[in-house]
Amino acid sequence: MTRKLNTLMLIGLIGTPVAGAQFGVDYSRAVWSDDQNNWWTPVASALPLEKTGGSFQLLLDGEPLQNHLARSSLTALGPEGLAYIVTPDLIKVRLNMRDAVQVPRLHAAIYSAFALGVSLTCLIVGLVRFFRQEPPPRRMSNARMRAPIRR
Repeated sequence: MTRKLNTLMLIGLIGTPVAGAQFGVDYSRAVWSDDQNNWWTPVASALPLEKTGGSFQLLLDGEPLQNHLARSSLTALGPEGLAYIVTPDLIKVRLNMRDAVQVPRLHAAIYSAFALGVSLTCLIVGLVRFFRQEPPPRRMSNARMRAPIRR
């Protein structure tokens, strides 16, 4: 006759494709991006230089840019060719936020990878049990049992 499906095998048969698909989605979102510009602070939300001091320090001739701005020692040329002094409010900074975005995505991929591992383990253990179990004894049909044995 036929063998009976066990619970572990059913969990593995259902969980493996579901957890595998979820892991694929989570991991691919974390590793590959559609547009590399997605990682950067939007231009409209660019930060003033003072608010980014904890992230980086820009040096000009070995001296921090903030010191040059405080002394008003930086000049630039405008579109019409006239020179003007560069002030701190003219400088805006866009930060690369790839790490801040990628870490939660990788964190989610770890959980779905764990679920995939559990599902695969259940599937393998269930398959081993399925093929090791003894098939149930065969029963004779009622018609064969009533029929006389011919010699």
